[in-house]
Amino acid sequence: MLAGLLLLGVPALAQTPEPRTPPAELRAQPDKDDDTIVLTLPDEGRALWQRAGQLLARRGYPIRYASPELLTLTTEAIVPREANTMGLVLAVQGHELRLQAYTPNGSTTFPTVWFLMSNQSKGSGRDGHKWQELEEVARLLGGTRQYTRSINY
Repeated sequence: MLAGLLLLGVPALAQTPEPRTPPAELRAQPDKDDDTIVLTLPDEGRALWQRAGQLLARRGYPIRYASPELLTLTTEAIVPREANTMGLVLAVQGHELRLQAYTPNGSTTFPTVWFLMSNQSKGSGRDGHKWQELEEVARLLGGTRQYTRSINY
């Protein structure tokens, strides 16, 4: 019986490769759903990762998780300056640093809400200040700034 099912080519038994998502487009100006600033910098790898972590610590962000092997870093969520509660996540690959912001929402199902940067770029009040804080961190790190989204909406 099993041999018969195999000969019929039952789709449930077939291994199909997962479709690959093409890399997200980088833009000089943010699009409405972008959630990531991509910086291209002269320093690279661990030196860039350390410099970025030191900058975040000087700005008052407690480091929640740091991996020198993966060159990733996550901060605790704080209330920086006039912004609402937010935390930062960064990842380094070569000369490229990807920077994102998140807001904890208190839910146990989805405890983190990724901050869509350009939705708030022209806003005032607390959300507008989140955007300004993320842009300021990117400015202080230097380099060429581009924008993208980490997932397709």
